[in-house]
Amino acid sequence: MSWQIKKQDIPLLAIGAKILSCGGGGNTKTVQNLLMSIMSDEDAIVVKTISDLVDERVVAVGIMGSTILYDEHIPSGREGVQVLEVYESTHGTKVDALIPIEIGGVNALTPLVTAVLKNLPVVDGDGMGRAYPELSMTTFHLSGIPVAPLVLQTDDENMFIEDVDTIQSTTELAKDFMVRNEGFAHLLCFAANARKIKTSMIPGSLKLIHRLGVAVKKDTLKSQKIEEISAVFENSIYGKPNLVISGVVSGVNRWFEKGSLVGRLIVEGRFSSSNKRIEIEFKNEFISIKEEEQYVCTTPDLILVLNEENLLPYNVSEIQAGHSVIVFAVQAPNILRTKEMLELVGPENFDLAVSYKSLPGEFDYETRY
Repeated sequence: MSWQIKKQDIPLLAIGAKILSCGGGGNTKTVQNLLMSIMSDEDAIVVKTISDLVDERVVAVGIMGSTILYDEHIPSGREGVQVLEVYESTHGTKVDALIPIEIGGVNALTPLVTAVLKNLPVVDGDGMGRAYPELSMTTFHLSGIPVAPLVLQTDDENMFIEDVDTIQSTTELAKDFMVRNEGFAHLLCFAANARKIKTSMIPGSLKLIHRLGVAVKKDTLKSQKIEEISAVFENSIYGKPNLVISGVVSGVNRWFEKGSLVGRLIVEGRFSSSNKRIEIEFKNEFISIKEEEQYVCTTPDLILVLNEENLLPYNVSEIQAGHSVIVFAVQAPNILRTKEMLELVGPENFDLAVSYKSLPGEFDYETRY
C-alpha cells in the first residue's frame, strides 16, 4: 500500500540513508536542506510500494561524481527536472515514477527533490540496497535493464547517451563529461517498465531508512535505540545487526587512489570488548572488517560505524582518531549475495584478497551499552 513522505520526514530519511551508506554516498545534509527549503508543510510525496506498481514508466535519477563538489555548488533542485525533461523530449516517453539508484547517502534523497517539483511518485526501493561507487554495481544492471538512455545535466550543459555497447563504455563517456564540467552531474538512467523494475529492485528500502531515522531520533535510552534498530533490520530483507565492537578509534589512515578515498581505521575495544581490536578497510565505503588478520565481514554485507553516544552514523571522511564508536555488521539482502551479484560487488571487486563468506548468525561479542 502506498504511503507519503512529508516535510517532517526528510531529516529522518537523511539519517537512515546515511546509515545504509556504509560510510560512503556523500553527506546527506545538502540535499536534506534543499528539500526542507522547497517543501511546504502541505506537500506530500506519494511513495509506491512494489504491490502498487502496474505498468508505469520508471526511471532512476540521482547524481554522479564528486559529492563534495555537489555540496560546494549548492544545487537549485531544477537539475533533476532538466534531466527528466531532456529524456522525455529526446526519447519521446513520459515518465510516471522515479526510483533511487542507491539507498545509501545523497542518492536516496535526490529523487525526492524532482518528485516534489514535478509532482511525481517515487518507488519504495532502489538498485543497490546500500551505497556503491559504480552504476554497474546495481541490481538493475544485473537484471538486464540497459543503463542508457542516460542523461547528464550540469549547470550549463547536458548530454544524452544512447546505443552504447556496454555499461562500462557508457560510464566512461559520462565520466569524461563530468571531468570537462564541474566534477559531478545530475543523471537519469535505467529506464524501464514497472513490471521489470519490480523484479529487479531491492524493495522497501525507502521505508527502511525512514524507520531507521525514527529509531535513532527517539528520546529513549541508547540500549533501547539499539534494540529498535535491530528490530527494524530484522523486519526487513536485511539480516539482524551483529554487534562487532564498542570502542575508540585509535588511528585513521586515508588517501586518494584512482579517484577513490581509500584507507583503514583501527578500533580498540572497551568494557567487555577490551581484549578486541579490529581493522576496518574502506574504499569510498567501508568494505571489510578484520580481527587478528582474519576477515570477519566483507562487502556486500553492510558495515555500520556509529557514534557510540547518539548512534548517528559516520562517513569515511568524517571518522577521526579519538571517536568513540559502536560497529555493527548487517547481512545484505539475498540478491546482493547471489553468485551473479557477487561478481559485481563482492570483495574481489575492491581488491580484497578473500572470497565472500556469509556473516555468522551471531557474533560472540558482548558489549556493555
